[in-house]
Amino acid sequence: MYKALLALFSLVLLLAACKTDKRCKYKPDPMFEAGLPHITAYNFEVQGPQSLESILLDGKILLEINQEICDHTRQEFRFTVPGDRRAYPDSLWLKEASRQMVVLSALSPQQAALKTWGDVIERRRPEMKLGEDFTVQSGITIRVDRVLSPEQSVLLVVLAQE
Repeated sequence: MYKALLALFSLVLLLAACKTDKRCKYKPDPMFEAGLPHITAYNFEVQGPQSLESILLDGKILLEINQEICDHTRQEFRFTVPGDRRAYPDSLWLKEASRQMVVLSALSPQQAALKTWGDVIERRRPEMKLGEDFTVQSGITIRVDRVLSPEQSVLLVVLAQE
C-alpha cells in the first residue's frame, strides 16, 4: 500500500511539473521561403515558440532570423557580412538597418510589411541610439546594434512587441 501511495504521489508531482511548462498558443511561421529571388540557400527550423531561419543572399550576406512568439513577439534579424567594418560610424549602422529592411521587403509581396519597419528606422534614426531599445509606440520597440571583428561584421535589428 505504501509503495502504491508513493507511486501515486510521484505521478501527481510529475503531472504538476508538466503543467507548469509554458504552452504557447502560436508557433512562428517562416518569413521567407526557398526559391525567392536573391536567396541562394535557405533553412527554417522551429522548436516550440522559437524558430531560426537562415538565408544566404546572393550578395554574400547571411541573414539569420530568430523569432519567439508566445506572451510577446520578438524578431531578431542578424545580417552577417565578411570584412572589417569597425571604422564605420554609428549613424551608418542605423542607415544600413533601414536599407536592409527595405531590401528584404522587395523580395516578395509576403515581405512587403518589412518596408514599414525600414521607414520607421529611417524616420526616427536621429532619435535612436545604437544598442538601445527605441520605443516606437506603447509596447513596441526597435533596437539596432552591431557586433564587429576584423573578419566579419554583424548588423542586428530587433523588433519586439510586449
